[in-house]
Amino acid sequence: MVALFCLIGIVSHCKAVTVGTSYDADTYYFTQTYNEIRTGSLNSGTFHVGQHILGVNSVYDGHFNFACVRFADLSEFSPGDKKYLSLNVKDFKTPVTVDPSYQGPPQYSYLSTGNFRLAIVALTADFAETETVANLPGWYDTNLYSRPKIAEISVTNAGIFQVDVTAAVDSWISLPATNFGFGLVGTDSTPMASTLRFFSMESTGGFGPVLIPEPSIGALWGAGCAFLVLIRRKKR
Repeated sequence: MVALFCLIGIVSHCKAVTVGTSYDADTYYFTQTYNEIRTGSLNSGTFHVGQHILGVNSVYDGHFNFACVRFADLSEFSPGDKKYLSLNVKDFKTPVTVDPSYQGPPQYSYLSTGNFRLAIVALTADFAETETVANLPGWYDTNLYSRPKIAEISVTNAGIFQVDVTAAVDSWISLPATNFGFGLVGTDSTPMASTLRFFSMESTGGFGPVLIPEPSIGALWGAGCAFLVLIRRKKR
């Protein structure tokens, strides 16, 4: 009976709030193409984050997407408690090496593994401005790329990963007017100019970004089960 109560306590702790994103979008730097809701069989239910390439490669210069994920309602969270941004990578959009004489749009492979370095920052302006702002390079540099990084992580597999964003969210709880969401952009990738395709809030099945209090509720459930097994063994 004691073991059962302990397990219930662990599982009850797992029933913490999970908040889905209220907004996600991306912008293609080169043409200033803003995408809030993608359509079509290939890209529907996704938003894209590419590798920042400016002034280092004439072939790919400016040809990348940067993105925003925002959670407008933070009322379920308390300052000081841990908070994690959970993102779900659909695949790696990877440039295919082609014959130099090839003429036409770029060719890509869509892979479950890759090598992508992702930076996450706290934006300082409304991302929707990227659709119409007269000076996109200035906006991008001031409000996203030059901002201090909340995290910079290596992504090598499709699927879910979490990032500790406690300090940023606590700041937004204290000053809601500064909550412009998270900015996402790649700092490196192999091969160059790869893109991460993330599931968006419009994805079928609800695979879009969420804000959670623990990095893995499943891990806590597993810990509870392991605890129950241990108690049973001691009783033998």
